[in-house]
Amino acid sequence: MRIGVYAAVVAALACGCRSEEPSSRADGPPIPYEDVGACPFEGCVYREWSAAAAVDVRADRTKKAPVSFSLKAGEKVAALGGVVITTRPGRVEFDRPQDVDAAGGRIHIEPGQTLYLLTSEGEGFMKTWFNGRLYQGVDTSTFFNGGCAGGPRPCTGRIVEPWRFEWWVQIRNAAGRVGWTNEPDKFENKDALG
Repeated sequence: MRIGVYAAVVAALACGCRSEEPSSRADGPPIPYEDVGACPFEGCVYREWSAAAAVDVRADRTKKAPVSFSLKAGEKVAALGGVVITTRPGRVEFDRPQDVDAAGGRIHIEPGQTLYLLTSEGEGFMKTWFNGRLYQGVDTSTFFNGGCAGGPRPCTGRIVEPWRFEWWVQIRNAAGRVGWTNEPDKFENKDALG
C-alpha cells in the first residue's frame, strides 16, 4: 500500500500538480491541479502591479489564512509569481476523430474520448490532460472560446463541462511584506498588451 501511495505522490509532483482529492473521473487529471508560475491570460505578466481597490493579503494561499496586511487603492506592489489551481477541469468531447495540435506533436482523439482543459497559456493555447498524460501548448482554437463559431470551418469539438480555477498571486508591498491574494482582478498593470 505504501508503494502505491508513494508512486501517486511522485506522479503528482512530476506533473506539477497536487492531488488532495481524487479526480471525479478515472481517466481525468489529478484535481486540484496546481500550475505553479502560470499567468492565465494572453499578455499576463508578473511585475509591478497597482491596487485598484482595497485588498486583504493573506499569510498563505488559502481563504482561511489570516490577513497579513491590507492594501489601499493606488498602492503599488511587486507581483512575484502565482499559482493557477484548477478546481474542475473543462471537458471537451468530439463527434468524429480529431488530431489536435500540441507543443510535442498532435493528439489523436476518437469519439467518446475526453480532452480535459487545465490552464490557459494565452493566445488560444492551453495545458490539457488526455489519456493519463499532461500536454502543453494545445491549440484550442477549433473548439474553445467560440473562435470556430461562425467561421469557415465548424467547431471540431464541444465543451460539455466548463473549466473552473482559482488564481493566487504572491505579492510584496513597499514595506517588504510578502503575502498571497486570490483577488488579482483588483489590480492594474498585469496585462503587458493593454
